Amino acid sequence: MSIYASQYKDQPAITFESDIIKAQFLPSIGSKMCSLIYKPLQRELMVQRPNEKYLLQPYDGHYESAECSGFDEMFPSIDECFYESYPWQGTKIPDHGEVWALNWDHQIEANKLSMSTYGVRFPYKLEKVLSFTAPHILHTKYTLTNLSDFDFDFMWAAHTMINLEDNVELVLPPKVEAVNSVSTNGSIGSYGDEAAWPRFTSKSGEQRDLSKLRPKSTKAVEKYFVKGKMPEGWCALKYHQSNFSMALSFPVETVPYLAVLPNEGGWHDIHNIFLEPATGTFDRIDIARKRREYSTVKPHATYEWHLNITLSAGTGFQTVEEDGNLS
Repeated sequence: MSIYASQYKDQPAITFESDIIKAQFLPSIGSKMCSLIYKPLQRELMVQRPNEKYLLQPYDGHYESAECSGFDEMFPSIDECFYESYPWQGTKIPDHGEVWALNWDHQIEANKLSMSTYGVRFPYKLEKVLSFTAPHILHTKYTLTNLSDFDFDFMWAAHTMINLEDNVELVLPPKVEAVNSVSTNGSIGSYGDEAAWPRFTSKSGEQRDLSKLRPKSTKAVEKYFVKGKMPEGWCALKYHQSNFSMALSFPVETVPYLAVLPNEGGWHDIHNIFLEPATGTFDRIDIARKRREYSTVKPHATYEWHLNITLSAGTGFQTVEEDGNLS
C-alpha cells in the first residue's frame, strides 16, 4: 500500500493505492474522490469529464456547473433548502451542501489518509480517515463533531457517480421490498410514488426490473430511495460482462437509508449510476425532518459512521458482510 502526492488534471491530488485499488483524492476541492481504478482490469469506475481543466465552483455555487464527476461528500443536505430549527432557522444550505466546494485539511500518517473541514454557516467539524482493511477494501471512517450548544439536524450522502457497462446488475439486501421515487417523472412515477422492488408494473403498463440496469441508448434517468430504513447496510453492482463486482457497505445504525439514481444515457449522455448511502431521505433536510427520516448530532457530541468500497473478481456472491467482504 502506498500514499503519494499526484496530480489530477490541473489540480494537486493525493493517490492512495493497494494491489487491487487505486484511488485519487482532491483535498482542496471537497476531499473529492476524483478517480477509482480497479487495477486488475485497469477499469476507471468513477465518472470522468472530458475537459482538460477541472471545473471549479465557489462556495454556494451550482454543483452541476462544477466538475460533477467522481465521488463528492453531500452535507448537511443535497438539494438547496433552508434550515428550519433554532438557532439557525432561515439559514440557506447551498446546492448539494456545504462541503463539496470547501478546502479540506489533509494529513498522511503511515497507511492512513486523514482529511477534515469546518462548516461555514453551521458550527461543525467533519472528518474522514481512509485506510485499506484489505487490498480489495477501501475503508473510510467519518466523524461529525457538533461545535454548538444546540442539536444539529443533518443529512449526509455519498454522492458516488459510478460508470456502467452493458449487463450490470444492481443487488440490494433480500429484505428490500419497495422504493419511493424522488423524480418528477419516470416509470416509477411522480415524486413520492411507490413501486415494488425489484419488479413492478408502471402506471403505463411497462414491466420493469430495477435490478437490471439498461443500456445508454435507453435515454432515461430517475432517482429513488429504498422505502424506509435499509434492512442491511450494503448495495452492490455485478459487472457480468467483465466478471467483477463493486460493493458499498455501511452501518445501518447510523446510515439507515439508500438512494439510487440510474442514469441510462438520460443526463449528459452518460451511462452511470449514483449509489448514495445516506443519513436522511428525499434529498432535503427539511423534507427528511417532516418524514422523520433524518439524523441529529447532539450538542458538543460526535456522530460516527463508515463506508467500505469493495472491488473484487467474480459475480457469484450473495451478500456483503459488515466488514465489506463478499460472501
